[in-house]
Amino acid sequence: MTSTGPEGGDCVLLYSGGTDSTCAAALMAEKFTGVHLLSFYQGKKKEVTGVGDTIRALQGRFKGVRFLHQVLPTTDLVKFISYSDYLGCLGRHGWLVLSTPGFTTLSWHVTAIAYCMKNGVHSVADGLTRELMHFPGHIDEVISVFKKLYADFGITYTNPVRDWEVPSDQQFIDRLIVDPHGYFFPSEETREKKNTTTGRYLCELGIMPHPNVKGSPMDHKMQYDCYPFVLYNIMAFWIYLNFQPYEFFCWRMRELFEEKAGQMRALLREYTVKGGNSRLSKLLGESWKSSA
Repeated sequence: MTSTGPEGGDCVLLYSGGTDSTCAAALMAEKFTGVHLLSFYQGKKKEVTGVGDTIRALQGRFKGVRFLHQVLPTTDLVKFISYSDYLGCLGRHGWLVLSTPGFTTLSWHVTAIAYCMKNGVHSVADGLTRELMHFPGHIDEVISVFKKLYADFGITYTNPVRDWEVPSDQQFIDRLIVDPHGYFFPSEETREKKNTTTGRYLCELGIMPHPNVKGSPMDHKMQYDCYPFVLYNIMAFWIYLNFQPYEFFCWRMRELFEEKAGQMRALLREYTVKGGNSRLSKLLGESWKSSA
């Protein structure tokens, strides 16, 4: 399956199964005839009971579009990103070596690039918004590093819901801790009414039953766990952001991820030549033991 141009053909979407990435999937379905939904996991694979219903709802709304869902492991790749030249990285970047959420995000992007190479796809998107802006993968300066990595392999990476509104009744803690016994849908009186949000967009399309399901039991059943972040939050808030401005934190984070992206660029270039015999193929697992 190959992309035929900037519109039509296939695209890849980094897909958590949540509201934002599902909205991004709907937006991509308006432009492409094939949408590859890539979900990722570390350690033991989690069965997500609601994600199939969401994908079926997308398929029902966009009948002429093919949705292909893949759930891919990134455990070994995250370990490689985290611990390669660990002591040297510790000396250069200090406490930022605890940036596990960012290393996890980088593993998704590297896997997506390799997937695009295998399938001839040249467009990648995700459901990234401006929530949790202390996470490396949400920082503008780090996103620019990721976009450059994609571009080096002829792939365009976009964030179609990046600047959409966040529901006004969505609390930070609801994104920080996804509780299976979390709050239920807010009442009609508390619904967010005036701004376009990802949840409202999906509700209007008939894909979601409510404009804001974030943090609800339905939300928990829909999406894959993203990444561990307790130590990272301690480092970010107690060590850096408590003493340094956010701009300095972003600059230091960009330095770290430029270095890590350089390591991944070398692995990806080797993958283009050696395919299933490359180091990256081995890190990604048996399903990647084929020619790039």
